[in-house]
Amino acid sequence: MDTLKSGESLGVEQKLTSNNGKHAVRLQGDGNLVLYTDADVAWSSGTEGKGAVRAELQSDGNFVLYTSDNSAVWATDTSGSGTSLTLRNDRELVLSGGDGAVLWTSNTSNGEALEAPAPAAAEPAAAAPAAQTYTVVDGDTLWGIAERFYGDGNQYQKIASANGIANPDLINAGQTLTIPA
Repeated sequence: MDTLKSGESLGVEQKLTSNNGKHAVRLQGDGNLVLYTDADVAWSSGTEGKGAVRAELQSDGNFVLYTSDNSAVWATDTSGSGTSLTLRNDRELVLSGGDGAVLWTSNTSNGEALEAPAPAAAEPAAAAPAAQTYTVVDGDTLWGIAERFYGDGNQYQKIASANGIANPDLINAGQTLTIPA
């Protein structure tokens, strides 16, 4: 996954990976959000040791690192509706508004040319996601998790059924969920 959409978040040790697979941004266990190319650090939030456990793209357009008690330890200080955070193939981490305007960037482009998107008709149908697990973080909902893995929040019942969850409003931070294919 190369993009976080508004309302989505990364937990500890979760990452975004560029489509070309060369770059990754990961929320490390020490609370630091780090952009890597292989083992080389290209950028970091500088929040090691500050207890960040969640990197959330808020619906107001601000990308924020939160501790377990929901205290913010770092933010892009941006605003704009319909936002997305994308790790591009040129190693640039970009926060965009709904109109496509750049609200924030990591300023880490390596100068690689970005590929033009293929015409919609030429794109192959997306493959169904493989079964995997996901650890719930504070603020997660089954709806949001379903949007992240399936691109459709309406698929939350699939996750609830696979995990024996009778009440989809009752999930807890730290709970490991099976995400069926």
